Amino acid sequence: MKCAICRHGTTRDGHTTVAFERAGTTLVFRKVPAQVCRNCGEEYVSEAISETLLLHAQEEAERGVTIEMLDFAA
Repeated sequence: MKCAICRHGTTRDGHTTVAFERAGTTLVFRKVPAQVCRNCGEEYVSEAISETLLLHAQEEAERGVTIEMLDFAA
């Protein structure tokens, strides 16, 4: 896909790190599948991956986690 930020690069499969902060909880997900621009490095996470991340984040917040670093698992 063509990068929406730099408008010059195309994306390739890669990984990124996503952080969530809410109400005293900080979660960091590493190794999240993403499309990464070869030109500027902008990272795009699919809707399906985003939904999975939000579900995992909600579960961790409900457990009472204050800070957590997790490797992404679908």
